[in-house]
Amino acid sequence: MQKFALILFCFIILSSCKDNISNTQSDALTFEIKNLDDSEYPDNPDIGFRSSKYQNDFFAAGKIDSTENKYEWSFEFTTKESDTIKLEKINISEFIPTIPNHIKADDYISYISCVNQEWNRNQVKFDIGEFKSTIPNITRVDLARNCLNAYLWEVILYTEENNETVPYAHGWFDFPHAAYADLFEKKNNMPFSKFQKPLENWVDPENKKIDLSILRNLKDTMAITFQDLSDAMYPIKGARKKKYKEIIYPDTFSTMRALQSDSTLFATFSPPGFYNKKDPRTTELGRLYNLANIELYTIQSPIPSDTLCEIELTFTHKTSQEKTKLIIGGVNLNDFPILSEEQANKGWKNSMGIGNHSFYESYDKHINYKSESAPYYGLFTDDKGKWLDSHKIGIDGPIFHFTDADKKYLHLWLLSFERHALTGHYLMKIK
Repeated sequence: MQKFALILFCFIILSSCKDNISNTQSDALTFEIKNLDDSEYPDNPDIGFRSSKYQNDFFAAGKIDSTENKYEWSFEFTTKESDTIKLEKINISEFIPTIPNHIKADDYISYISCVNQEWNRNQVKFDIGEFKSTIPNITRVDLARNCLNAYLWEVILYTEENNETVPYAHGWFDFPHAAYADLFEKKNNMPFSKFQKPLENWVDPENKKIDLSILRNLKDTMAITFQDLSDAMYPIKGARKKKYKEIIYPDTFSTMRALQSDSTLFATFSPPGFYNKKDPRTTELGRLYNLANIELYTIQSPIPSDTLCEIELTFTHKTSQEKTKLIIGGVNLNDFPILSEEQANKGWKNSMGIGNHSFYESYDKHINYKSESAPYYGLFTDDKGKWLDSHKIGIDGPIFHFTDADKKYLHLWLLSFERHALTGHYLMKIK
């Protein structure tokens, strides 16, 4: 009997230890990382613009660990040569789509905000000192939530060659699903199930009227004159140079006006996150062919801030009288840099949606921009004020900059679907 009791006691102790080990290990979540070689990804825009030592078959696996802070996580990426790249205790709260507090009372606008935050790219760079690597020539690590669904993320490593920062390796992975859902619920204080379906697989939103009064109140109209400069070509530099080959139709063109057609086709973006010319993406860019008017307003945002502005452009279709409005608001003109037109690609930019982060950010900028209190919005509507899907139209967002020190000459450029091209250029002179 004593022997049996001893065996039972040992069994209980071992079971308890096993449970403790399991709980400890559950804090670390592992995932596979997919590598794509050039035969699998022939339309990779980095081909010709990457390191001479670029690694096609590089990553082995990844791991994330939570901390006592619910939004603070550590990432560790392991290579096939057993090297490691670590991002330690980084705040990932702003990677999670977050519905701004001032719009939560409106279900439709909340839905549009949430879906557009997820289905637009947000890539964050970590410079030397913000990561650890056993590979000495790695000078930057980027973490990206790509624009396909709630879980598809990317890790990109960079190195320095010929005084340029160029890609060294690229991997694709699934953020652990249960952890994502938990983070979403903590960040938004609402069940993930409410938005799960459209965040996991794209669902065309209904075209309902947008109540703009939820986003702002108009204060004053600013006097401007404007010009449509789309009959010129955009500067093919930076990302536009790399992505020029992703334009399927027209195959040759010399003006942005030539892209303002419903016939324009781009390489689409396919899972796990690569450009695919075999699946052409149609557009409705003919909607933007004729610029009819631009209005520049000062606005009062529900978010306390400096004076903000809204720009409203009205277009008529290339072959009909159908009207389309582009409304970009909650912006501070003082945030727009002074650049030449040739430097347009370096201008202030953001994606279409409400409360969105920009496409590319430093880690510092990323964590200091709070979607829950962001006044920004970028929307397309018809002439009745009903929301239109920017993805179908073929526009990802605006680029703004001034060209003079007095900030009187404001330039707006339109980024195409997946930012392959610039499809419009408009100059406003603020009187």
